[in-house]
Amino acid sequence: MAENDLNPVDLRSFINKDRRYERAEALIKGAWEELLLSQPWGMTTINMADVQFAEALLQANLVQPVKQKFETLADVQQFIQANSVRLTPDVIASLKGRFDM
Repeated sequence: MAENDLNPVDLRSFINKDRRYERAEALIKGAWEELLLSQPWGMTTINMADVQFAEALLQANLVQPVKQKFETLADVQQFIQANSVRLTPDVIASLKGRFDM
């Protein structure tokens, strides 16, 4: 499997453009609030699965335009700051932990 290939579950979500895909796409495009407004009864918290799928889509270069990446400490800090009220503690810890020295 090439580095930018999606696993079967992620590929199915991408093809079907299901709710899981919509959540990851909203993170990448910086459109989380718009997603919540269009579907107000869904889960409003950003969880680790959302971030991981968004990263897989970014790596496969499947979502455009890209407003949010998770490659640098600055990217992660900006994401946490912009979404702090929506992030679970495990997401914040995991994202920050990538850059601990």
